[in-house]
Amino acid sequence: MSMDVKGLLNQLLNAGNTPANPAAGAGANAAGGMSDMTKGALGGAVGGSLLTMLLGSKKGRKMGTKVAKVGGTAALGLLAYKVYNDWKASQPSQPQGSQPSQAPQSQNPSATSPAQAIAPPDTPKHSLTVLRAMLAAAKADGHVDDAEQARIFKAVQSMGANQEVSAFVDAELSKPLDAADIARGIDCPEEAAEVYLASVLMVDEQSFMERAYLQALARELKLAPELVARLEAQV
Repeated sequence: MSMDVKGLLNQLLNAGNTPANPAAGAGANAAGGMSDMTKGALGGAVGGSLLTMLLGSKKGRKMGTKVAKVGGTAALGLLAYKVYNDWKASQPSQPQGSQPSQAPQSQNPSATSPAQAIAPPDTPKHSLTVLRAMLAAAKADGHVDDAEQARIFKAVQSMGANQEVSAFVDAELSKPLDAADIARGIDCPEEAAEVYLASVLMVDEQSFMERAYLQALARELKLAPELVARLEAQV
């Protein structure tokens, strides 16, 4: 069975949980839906994980510890949504007739109820959005050149990704880095928070280039500084 976008996204998010402890690996399989056969194929193909392919081995290991704190796609979404709603609940009430200056209003009124963690939409489009954000953040330091891109493309294919997914990854890595492009079409503040959190997982905050990209992304997503700080504090 070929791997779809959600499967590839789970591989990235479960990278920090890969082997060392067999029991932990079994738990990751249950949560992330990735088979032992897929993990084995990946290990043989890239000598580690897709995360290390995207970020480089040294940085990949470092970022892997951040990613491991989150888990799979469902955990990432729930964490981001909870942080957003806790932040929303802590904001002073808006005076009548005034307009909030930061995050756009959600189209789902129930999604912004105070301190409530709403499950993110489990759709292929949502998985694509999060994966795009992670791929963009991975290349923010300029590490992914043409040679690296070719290696990543082959690795994704060897994992069993279908042709559409492989082509998607290749196309996203080929694009110029553009925070506005990643933010385009996201009009739900909870999803904006999730996209930002997913991006934070892929960058080294001590890198000037990567830090600058995160700042640009936060502006494009219209995230309030306090909310940005709360999201970053999670990892």
